[in-house]
Amino acid sequence: MQSDGITGLWGIILAAGEGRRLRRFVHERFGLHTPKQYVVFIGKRSMLQHTIDRAEKVIRPEKIQVVVAANHQKEIGSQLCGRPEGTVIIQPQNRETAPGILLPLTHIVKKDPQARVAIFPSDQFILEEDRFIEHVSMADRVIQSHPDQVVLLGIRASDPETDYGWIVPGELLDRRLGLGVRRVSSFLEKPDAETAVELLKKGALWNTFVIVATAKTLMEMTQRYLPEIWKGFASIFAAIGTTNESVVLEREYRCMQSATLSHGVLERCPDRISVVEVDNVFWSDWGDADRVITTLKKIGKLSDPVSESDVLSFSPQIAPEKNPVALAEHR
Repeated sequence: MQSDGITGLWGIILAAGEGRRLRRFVHERFGLHTPKQYVVFIGKRSMLQHTIDRAEKVIRPEKIQVVVAANHQKEIGSQLCGRPEGTVIIQPQNRETAPGILLPLTHIVKKDPQARVAIFPSDQFILEEDRFIEHVSMADRVIQSHPDQVVLLGIRASDPETDYGWIVPGELLDRRLGLGVRRVSSFLEKPDAETAVELLKKGALWNTFVIVATAKTLMEMTQRYLPEIWKGFASIFAAIGTTNESVVLEREYRCMQSATLSHGVLERCPDRISVVEVDNVFWSDWGDADRVITTLKKIGKLSDPVSESDVLSFSPQIAPEKNPVALAEHR
């Protein structure tokens, strides 16, 4: 599916999280003490493997950097052992999404200072993958014509969800790009029920946190809004490829503060942020057990009925052979 226009695109897959809200559900349903991105909820591939395959529809494997946690060695060995050399980036500690993006970004910039980058969380369910990836390609075209922008993918909301981040679209970025590309007017994170209803009425979008931008833009924004974190990564960048790389990495992460890209950077410069509206795609952020079960019900993939009380209690009484999330491939 790769085309000449996007073969220069690089990818970052965020897979260093611990998935704490889903851990009890994963343990009681599967008997695993494993972060959610490594779990096979549907078919034969984990969420992380689905995300990698999705990214490879538009990005060459050797240009996809997967950032993982140092304490996930067992899962890394079993699920990422076949990745191209130098594409699995290990964080000493999880410091949230800003450092999680900057670490692989420094490796990318060492190889390609003019890189354009697409960032993918590894904990999302996407049914119409090809259509979703078409919107990633659209976002990349936006960046090629407007390299000062950061482009988010926003899902057309179907209900007043209170546990998602929302994007309020503003004016058109560029009439030549069509109606689906707009500047961001504002962000709202996890609104209350009444506000969520109003957002839905106004045509606000769910924030997927799938991002396309130039590496240069992301680094400049971080330098401006997160200077202390940037200082650490300036040292890491200088050490990459030297004999001191691992020592410097450990040292800088030991004292590095945590920060999210959304709160720390993007929400502070909305004039630099645009959104591509994604329609006719079923998308869900699998942040908790209720959302997993709700998604599987909606797409008709439950093999057994599951009651609301069962979801909330994470009851282990269902026999393994009747596990509702041991399902056939969703695509």
